[in-house]
Amino acid sequence: MHDYIKERTIRIGIHIVETRKTVRMIAKEFGVSKSTVHKDLTERLPEIDPKLANQVKDILEYHKAIRHLRGGEATRKKYKIKPASAAPIKLDTANATTVKQ
Repeated sequence: MHDYIKERTIRIGIHIVETRKTVRMIAKEFGVSKSTVHKDLTERLPEIDPKLANQVKDILEYHKAIRHLRGGEATRKKYKIKPASAAPIKLDTANATTVKQ
């Protein structure tokens, strides 16, 4: 394993323990892909620093446990309709169509 990969892996491991950020956020900060961050943390770090790897593993498991909540929140924000811009919809019973007011 190249020295720069070892250094990056340790830096990413320390960063996730200090900040508890997600893999996606860390990947963006370090300018690498999510796959690279995940591989660094789950495969390379245990070989380099097992103690740090256990701390990281706990954080990754926590993120995995709450991801369904985070995903729901993102969807809620994405499709949230602002009350001022939403026009009420009225049912036109005579023509059986909906009419936007």
